[in-house]
Amino acid sequence: MKAQKYSNEGKLIGEIDLPDNLFSTGVSTGAIYDAIKAENANLRQGTHSTKDRSEVRGGGKKPWAQKGTGRARQGSSRAPHWVGGGIIHGPKPRDYSSNLSRNVKKKAVLSILNKKAEESRIKVIQDLNPETFSTKSIFQVLKNMEISEKGNVGLVVNGENLFLKRSTRNIPFLKYVNSKRIVCRDILYNNNLVISESALNEMIEQYAKGDSK
Repeated sequence: MKAQKYSNEGKLIGEIDLPDNLFSTGVSTGAIYDAIKAENANLRQGTHSTKDRSEVRGGGKKPWAQKGTGRARQGSSRAPHWVGGGIIHGPKPRDYSSNLSRNVKKKAVLSILNKKAEESRIKVIQDLNPETFSTKSIFQVLKNMEISEKGNVGLVVNGENLFLKRSTRNIPFLKYVNSKRIVCRDILYNNNLVISESALNEMIEQYAKGDSK
């Protein structure tokens, strides 16, 4: 597979061959599903809570006499069928976290990368190493690449570059992605991926076939 390569100013240099040990593994939709499902579950706080009839305040006194009123018998005004009563089988705080095996996570990342490559949605760029905070300069790079009009963009870089990370925060369609801590949601839900050269090398070490990490 091939991808377009750009300079750190966003100018097209040419095409390069994407490494086979990353981009020849095929696409496993099952692995992608499992990874996204687990990540979505891990984002849930699980703090939702409702009160059953024993937890609702009041209702200790019988609303009216058992017999003689002509109305249906009632034992408590906090019964579930009363307004203000308890909730039947309502949600309670719980832990939604889900463990995902390392092999499935690796397979999911490779599958998403292959899917993006097949759709020509991966670009490679020379390393961006700004020495100051400048959203304007990063936006100009994306504008030169003519990628800003094509939907959300995931910028995959190696490590945490403070100047680069803060320079991307105010660009609404851009997502900063650390290649050492890739989240499947971040690379799947962005239409295009811009991968720096050092990030590509890091991904080869971490996700290439035969790697034991």
